[in-house]
Amino acid sequence: MEIQHFIKGIVFSLTAFIGLCGNTLILMSLSSIAYQEKKIMPAEIILVNLAVSHLVLLITLGLPHSLYEFGVKYFKTDLDCKFDAYFLRVSRIMSIGLTCLLSCFQCVTLISSHPTWGLLKAWLQKNIISILLGICMLSMVSSISSALYPVINTNLTDQRPAFNLGYFYVVYPNRFVYQLIGFIMFSRDLVFMTLMALASMYILLVLHRHSKQMKGMRSTDQTNTAERQAAKMVVTFVVLYVLFFGIDTSLWFYQTSISNEGPPAINDIRHFLTFCFPSAFPMILITFNQKVRCKLTCFALKHSDI
Repeated sequence: MEIQHFIKGIVFSLTAFIGLCGNTLILMSLSSIAYQEKKIMPAEIILVNLAVSHLVLLITLGLPHSLYEFGVKYFKTDLDCKFDAYFLRVSRIMSIGLTCLLSCFQCVTLISSHPTWGLLKAWLQKNIISILLGICMLSMVSSISSALYPVINTNLTDQRPAFNLGYFYVVYPNRFVYQLIGFIMFSRDLVFMTLMALASMYILLVLHRHSKQMKGMRSTDQTNTAERQAAKMVVTFVVLYVLFFGIDTSLWFYQTSISNEGPPAINDIRHFLTFCFPSAFPMILITFNQKVRCKLTCFALKHSDI
């Protein structure tokens, strides 16, 4: 095994392992909180779905990409590749869609004192399940093309545009289809990232105004404090999301518009960035969410006493 493959395997494996453990803990914590409180808040519903989509993304991308660097290639047929590529793409779109929804929901929550925004907040809370189902349907329908072209082996000498992921290939029938899919994916991701960036900028503006109003005063309002912490968490999510997935999407657009075949180095960077956010997500949530932090502390104390 070459040293570069060994180093990449270690980095990818650690990142994927941290993400898998972290998102599992988040899922367990939020489920336990909902069970104890006999209810679950809309923002927590979004966070639960984010944790699930991140787990699927890490299993379908982080895990096989990590194992491949150590010479483990467990996909045996084209059908295996197609299923993996499809669920990978569905979970990625779910991740960006849910992060966008979370940022917009938090933005509306902060400015819900205005009657119009209050009505919008109430509508979002009432229809949160329908919105989540809509994002899920969008993810599933728009990912169908991802299941059409993956194969376990291919002959790349015929000059057809293709991506070499190592453990399988994605071979497109012609350059038009290749560029069309790339443009659609780039445009969709750009819309989501623009929406979440605008919502986050407004959240920052609201927080800045509030800090100026509260300067020199001591606030004991725990609800407002929790909302501000949630707002800071969402802004952190969006900043990292736009950083990781923005670079990933830009590299994808470059590959589909200029390059005929995805160079292995660029593919490695893209896929590593794709599962960096799911791995960072639990740490950010634990840092800003007091309920989750307290629940994990209780878990740790309970197990230390056993």
